[in-house]
Amino acid sequence: MARFFLDVGELPESGRVAIRGDDAAHIAKVLRLQVGAAIEVVLAGQAYSAQLVDVTPSLVWAEVGEPILRQSESCLPIYLYQGLPKGDKLDLVVQKATELGVSSVTPVLSERVVVKLKPDAVAKKVQRWQRIALEAAKQSRRSEIPSVEEPVPLQELPQVPEQHLALVAWEADSTALRPLLQAGDYRAVHVLVGPEGGLTQAEVDYLRGRGWQSVSLGPRILRTETAPLALLAVIQYELGDLGGSK
Repeated sequence: MARFFLDVGELPESGRVAIRGDDAAHIAKVLRLQVGAAIEVVLAGQAYSAQLVDVTPSLVWAEVGEPILRQSESCLPIYLYQGLPKGDKLDLVVQKATELGVSSVTPVLSERVVVKLKPDAVAKKVQRWQRIALEAAKQSRRSEIPSVEEPVPLQELPQVPEQHLALVAWEADSTALRPLLQAGDYRAVHVLVGPEGGLTQAEVDYLRGRGWQSVSLGPRILRTETAPLALLAVIQYELGDLGGSK
């Protein structure tokens, strides 16, 4: 069933909500839904069943029904920091990371990043990535849309708060991932994956000094767009809700 996120703070007293813009056009022209069709809407992080009561390509009205009680948000906040890769690889990372339940995605500018984004192109890129996150959130039936932030220098990554776990995927490390995940009761997890070419020794040392822990992802070298997805899946399985709620 199609799901739509609405920029509405709370459910109106009338019980009806308006769907405008691209979503209205999608309902009318692509899905070709008619009055009476069932959809799902998300308001302020809560999903509801809804029924269409008026449909035009520019404006759709829906009658909101019962809240959907199925919990689709991860019990564990996960913040992904991805070394800015070449081409459209970050499109894939944002899409799949959203499906895997991340809270945010932040592109990172490190020494071996070769992409040079002009200032006027950054906003357009972030807008594109945020749109990808929105569509992935709809498809995966999430009730929250992960935020996609503007690229930041590696030196601006946060100091690790107490009861948070911060992991750096680094091919030169031999530290096993699973024991680290099982060693504590973490309130959130931060994950950093380098760009093509990986991270330098100096960068990893800097992050270690700020509370990050470098880990191995196994004996095989993973591509920059593969590593975060593998790491997120393992984290969600061990600490989150992949394979069943904790």
